[in-house]
Amino acid sequence: MLDNTLILINLSRVVFFISNILLNYSFLTPKRPVWLQMIAFGGTWFTTYLLRDFLTSIITDPFLVGYILSLLYLVPFALVFKETPHAKIFVFFMVFSLSQCNFLICLFLELLVFNHMVGILILMGLLLELLSIKLMGRYVKAHVRNIIEVIDQQNPIFTLFPILSFVLLAFYGVQRTYLLATFIPLVLSTILIFFSYYLIAISIEQTKRRQQLELTSRTDSLTGLYNRWHMERRIQEEYEQYQKNGLEFALIIVDIDLFKAINDMNGHAGGDCLLKLVSEDLRKSVREYDVVARWGGDEFLLLLPATNAEKAVGLAERIRKDVEKRRYAYENETLLVTLTLGVSVISPDDTVASIIKKADIVMYQGKRAGRNNVISFESITNTEI
Repeated sequence: MLDNTLILINLSRVVFFISNILLNYSFLTPKRPVWLQMIAFGGTWFTTYLLRDFLTSIITDPFLVGYILSLLYLVPFALVFKETPHAKIFVFFMVFSLSQCNFLICLFLELLVFNHMVGILILMGLLLELLSIKLMGRYVKAHVRNIIEVIDQQNPIFTLFPILSFVLLAFYGVQRTYLLATFIPLVLSTILIFFSYYLIAISIEQTKRRQQLELTSRTDSLTGLYNRWHMERRIQEEYEQYQKNGLEFALIIVDIDLFKAINDMNGHAGGDCLLKLVSEDLRKSVREYDVVARWGGDEFLLLLPATNAEKAVGLAERIRKDVEKRRYAYENETLLVTLTLGVSVISPDDTVASIIKKADIVMYQGKRAGRNNVISFESITNTEI
């Protein structure tokens, strides 16, 4: 009987180890070669095997020994997986806590209800967990990934939750009081842990959906640039800042020359492709805090905070020359493109509408002057308008 019990205990340890490793691989991404991963986890398992007898000689509680040894697996976690340290710690303690919930509930049921099934129910529970890994990967993985993404974005506070779960379950384990009065709080704690993970995942999912809806409402679906509505809001914000601190800003309206002819020659698909390529070039041409939007049709608008007329014209001229040199490819065709750009800078008498209108006026003047040029409102006279 003793030999059978020992076999069941060792078999349960192996299943527990395999189940935990596979669950962690379901949620994390390895960055090392397979052979190095095997050495890392195999070496840690062998180290815990050697240390178990030593720790058992000084610590009488085998559960406490197991909890201490399990922490050694943080070392291969740090080496093998590519996520941030906070994300790895979160997944490690989450998976261990869930497996420990399963183990403790099966242990309590064995001793309270099935006293004659020593070790069998624990093994069955761990095997059931092992078999459910595929289902967890299908239905739980996406939610855990969402939590990891939030943690990676410098929100390490979530890391505390699985650590507290681990400590709570370790407390129940080392108590070794297998009574109904202890079992009920354990079950309730398990339900609370699972429900808390669910609430965290749902909260993150809803936040991501709101962010996606907000992004969709302010971006152009074709080019991925901001749309006219968002740009008008940003210009209004910049205008209000100008009224407070006097820091000037500039606008550049960009128009693709002869875009209708390009559309007629290559079809709407060719025109759409060109709009995307030019949009990407405009985005790369500006500073991080500048704003680029599709203003309408083949027109784009650039908002340049803290920029005077000289710098705005210099940027516009650089954009014009870069696009003129580019050879845009569409299917087997090479598209030669030029731009006409109108520049305006805020002045004390301006409103949001007037500074936009000034940029528009000089852009159309550039069209009349032969296209492929840059004209600044500040450089022309009233008679030229």
